[in-house]
Amino acid sequence: MKWSKLKHTMEEYFAPEVKGRVHIYTTKYTAGSNFMVRGWITIDQEEIANFSTPDNHARFGHSSPEFDERIKPEERTAGKAAEKGEFAQWELADSCLQYINQSIDESFNSPNPLIRAFAMLDRRTGKRRLLDLDREGMHPLVKRMYDLRMESLGKKKETDEN
Repeated sequence: MKWSKLKHTMEEYFAPEVKGRVHIYTTKYTAGSNFMVRGWITIDQEEIANFSTPDNHARFGHSSPEFDERIKPEERTAGKAAEKGEFAQWELADSCLQYINQSIDESFNSPNPLIRAFAMLDRRTGKRRLLDLDREGMHPLVKRMYDLRMESLGKKKETDEN
């Protein structure tokens, strides 16, 4: 599937409250290096996560470890949704493709934090389900999307030191 179609399909899944506020991008830079590909997510035109394949490769080598083995909670920068090099651009595209081809329940139970983050924004996710979620132990990117969705529903986000 072409990226433009995948991006459009992904953003169609977003709840009406967040549509137009969250955008997913990807690009390939042809000048300098044929390896430089990048993806990013913005909220209200502010970049919150950068998915750069060279950064990921520099951090983890050729094969990325499992999501829960990448960055320990104590190594995270406070307030950052995703650490530099934590995800590669191809993981963003793969996660989007996987997300649109599975149920919302599968997305919530996915080991992939990108897929769980998209589930927070999904129109199929109801207010009660969001209210029942425990923010403790959430990946920072998932937490950021959860907070955005709760804010857009008029619910006050919980204070959190992470």
